Amino acid sequence: MANDKRDPYAVDEKALSDLDKRIRSARKSTKDPRNQPDDDADARRSSDMSLAFRMSSDLVAGVLVGAFIGWGLDWVLGTSPFGLIVFLGLGTVAGVRNLLRTVRKMSGEDGKDKDGQ
Repeated sequence: MANDKRDPYAVDEKALSDLDKRIRSARKSTKDPRNQPDDDADARRSSDMSLAFRMSSDLVAGVLVGAFIGWGLDWVLGTSPFGLIVFLGLGTVAGVRNLLRTVRKMSGEDGKDKDGQ
């Protein structure tokens, strides 16, 4: 071993290639889904991200629309902060209601009570 002049940090390409082949054959032969490459993972992640974006935009849109309507009524009627406050609250309630409706639809409840009616 003292006369071994090979670089200890050199990469053995043949050994790595052989190891890669053995890993691939082991993954093909096993039935464990954790060891199999998941082709649908990107599609599920994209779908989950789009759903989260939709839910957050529903909430923000409800708040902004309520605030805009309240500000507009205050400007037309001259009732300075009251319309903004009332419609901001109504917009928030509408946004949360849309958010809860989407969550119920995701979980499969769809407005049915515990008896399924």
